[in-house]
Amino acid sequence: MENRVVLILHGWGGNAPEHWQEHLYERLTAEQVPVYYPEMPNPSAPELNAWLSAIRREIGMIRDHHVGEPLTVVAHSLGCIAWIHLVSSCGTDADPIAERVLLVAPPYIMPQAPPTEAPAGVTSFYPLPIYPGVLHAVCPQTVLVASDNDDYATFDQSAGLAQALGIPIYKLEGAGHISPYYGYGKWPWVEEWCLGRAELPPQPR
Repeated sequence: MENRVVLILHGWGGNAPEHWQEHLYERLTAEQVPVYYPEMPNPSAPELNAWLSAIRREIGMIRDHHVGEPLTVVAHSLGCIAWIHLVSSCGTDADPIAERVLLVAPPYIMPQAPPTEAPAGVTSFYPLPIYPGVLHAVCPQTVLVASDNDDYATFDQSAGLAQALGIPIYKLEGAGHISPYYGYGKWPWVEEWCLGRAELPPQPR
């Protein structure tokens, strides 16, 4: 495969050791792929501006150390929402940020009625800015993967987000929040996709 850099973005609370993003990081590292997997500031009490600053710093380091190499972004849950905010702050004339972006299980949250288990800071991530022209300009290959029984978003809500952003959506049936609780510890397909050895649509665990 061509030289490629991967940026992994976790959701609120960070990830437990058995999470598929943890396994992804280990697999890519073993394959000698440059992979960036930052811990967001206060993951259990997220704040949008702090997360955006951290992601921008990470992208700056990637650009400094991997000039001209294509970037793949794999975001899960609130990491997807932060990424959409980041992209939306660009202009249509901005330089491309990432070649491929996989948004996995972005939560749909109403700020006036967040889930009871969600930390208070989550509401700072909503409402979402929707600028499909900007998204396509800076991240030309963006796709969304969602489940039909996610506690944090119905598939219709996820499909509505994908439609608003003008990106394709793929369904993983019975995958919940696509997390270890639903069996998504190791997820071989996403590892192979990042390595350029698998194609869409995504395959379940």
